[in-house]
Amino acid sequence: MNKIYNYFKKMSKEDKIVQAFLIGNVFYNDYKDELQNIFNDFFFKNKTKIEDNPDIYVLKQEESIITRDMVKDLLKNLATTSQFSNIKIYIIDECEKLSDTVYNSLLKTLEEPQEGVYAILLTNNIDAVKPTISSRCQKIFISSGKDLFDNPDEENKVLIELIKAIENNGVKSIAINSNIYSIIEDRSNFIDILKSMLCVYKASLYKMLEKDVKNEQYEFILKNNTVETISKKILVIDNFINLLSNYLNKNLSIDRFIIDMWRCNI
Repeated sequence: MNKIYNYFKKMSKEDKIVQAFLIGNVFYNDYKDELQNIFNDFFFKNKTKIEDNPDIYVLKQEESIITRDMVKDLLKNLATTSQFSNIKIYIIDECEKLSDTVYNSLLKTLEEPQEGVYAILLTNNIDAVKPTISSRCQKIFISSGKDLFDNPDEENKVLIELIKAIENNGVKSIAINSNIYSIIEDRSNFIDILKSMLCVYKASLYKMLEKDVKNEQYEFILKNNTVETISKKILVIDNFINLLSNYLNKNLSIDRFIIDMWRCNI
């Protein structure tokens, strides 16, 4: 935990905090508290909450699709006088989902940032962010696997059980682990589990690329996969997160997901 905070702490000591950051493998709601501490300690030097700070702007995909007009309003607000410390910060969650027109609207402010204006772009798929955007940002990649395995909450216990079922039993897990259907409460809960699963498989891929294949926490994934199969599974999970809203039957969605994951090893 606190990897983002520790990064900003180091950069602050070295006086090297840049004006645009692209943070990968994160969602705003999961890292809001850590971002709050970063803003309090390294930017505003106060304890004002994000939602109460008039100089912090948050755009999230879950409330509505981020449009060009919303970005235009954001840019107008960034041009006004700051109320705290001559600093303004804007956060864009799931920035990989922005349309081309929205990307283009953001590009100028990233190329020629105003003094005191900082961009925090969050993504769950850093590879899907347009190169014109990512090339103008300092990249930070977060792996959340350690906290997941060391101190799992109820949802993460379900996640670990589902991953182990897929990895150990493949398509047979549909029949063997029938309790999965009752444990996963609804479609929204399934989406949350898949988002966490995406982090686990990305962390596993990183371990494999670093040749850390004997890592205890990820062994049950690493021993069954290659770089190619993990990469395929990451694409399957990401695809299902995007498609799941179209599936009305939760149990059929789980079945299809398990089958698609199993096919990655064929």
